Amino acid sequence: MLKLFVAAAELALPLCLLAAALIANRSYAPTSRRRVGRLTVGVFAAGAGAATVVAWLRLATRHIRLPVVNLWTGAALLLAMVAFVVALWLMGHRELVGDEGGWRPRLLTATSLTTLCLVAFFYGLPLFLASDKVVAMGGTLFASDSLVNLIGYLLGMAAAASAGLALGISLGRVPGLVRQILTTVVLGIALLTQWAPLYQQLANARLVPRSSVNFQALLWLQRNAAFILCAYAAVVVLTAAIAFATRRRSAPVAASHAERRIVAADGISRRRMLAWSTALGAGLALTYTVGKSIADAVPELSPIEPSTLNGDRVEVSLELVSDGHLHRFAYQATSGTEVRFIVVQKNATAFGTGLDACEICGPSGYFERDGKVVCRECDVIMNTQTIGFPGGCNPIPIGYELAAGKLLFEVAELERQAKVFS
Repeated sequence: MLKLFVAAAELALPLCLLAAALIANRSYAPTSRRRVGRLTVGVFAAGAGAATVVAWLRLATRHIRLPVVNLWTGAALLLAMVAFVVALWLMGHRELVGDEGGWRPRLLTATSLTTLCLVAFFYGLPLFLASDKVVAMGGTLFASDSLVNLIGYLLGMAAAASAGLALGISLGRVPGLVRQILTTVVLGIALLTQWAPLYQQLANARLVPRSSVNFQALLWLQRNAAFILCAYAAVVVLTAAIAFATRRRSAPVAASHAERRIVAADGISRRRMLAWSTALGAGLALTYTVGKSIADAVPELSPIEPSTLNGDRVEVSLELVSDGHLHRFAYQATSGTEVRFIVVQKNATAFGTGLDACEICGPSGYFERDGKVVCRECDVIMNTQTIGFPGGCNPIPIGYELAAGKLLFEVAELERQAKVFS
């Protein structure tokens, strides 16, 4: 659950904040508000819908080449964001909502909606592709583990959406110049993080020369992904703080009681938004740092337990493995390779035995969590009753015999399996 929550919160935050900034900077006449609103919903839905279709085709077929899709949509989005920022500053001190016509307001709205559609597609695609991790390999959506993963995935999206909503509301309350600066900061972070991967893709396609400087920039972005996401979260808090600081502190002396109540209510609303934005920013920062480190932590394998080499067999005490828990053993092959294998009691008379490796994830090993056997590489939970049978992420099966209170494993078979760990 935590891993899906962190992944969804990471992937959805740029999408939600960029969408909020773009929507908050549309320009239209008061009489056109509904029309522009419907157009905005339609444009965003078109981009998100296209991303959903492409993600489904990528997961279900082999007809989608993601590098090609990312290359051209990324280039189009980069140009659209630059055009939007230019249009934003060409507006000058003009009000976003007003009867004043001209090409500048129309240009701003057009670039805003165009960029919004591309943002919904470009940032929505990896977010929807991440949903493939909700259902474990060989599982179903209605299994308990899948439902827990789905809850984590949806909660991560909800946290990012809440941050986007807070940013959009706060941007509508700050002075015009501040709104332009903060919007440019949000778009600037996206431009900086998008440029290096896009250049690398163009270089891989041999459309531009390779650059060691760009490669170093790409490495920096990869190593500082948490810092960049925290910078996004900081903008949300900063915008809410400025909106609160620039509020009307009191109504004019000659104001009516209704006007005074409006001013007081606005102040309360901005104070609550600041508190909510601060809590969101702190929570997201913890998610991208502490939460991610916990989610990405690789569990340590349990220690190798004692076994006995007796002639052409490895002997394991039955008393040692008759508790229903995962037990790990090892055999030193003649090549020097350590061949690890596991034993899990299924019932009173049967045991699941296999290598501490599978055909899909290799020799990454298995660990026990809450009484369940879990693949260390892909975090898939094993059905204990299927351990000892081939297929999926199950341990590669090995045979055993039960005699004189011991499990007996053939040395010849363990020698043959040494190649799995070499």
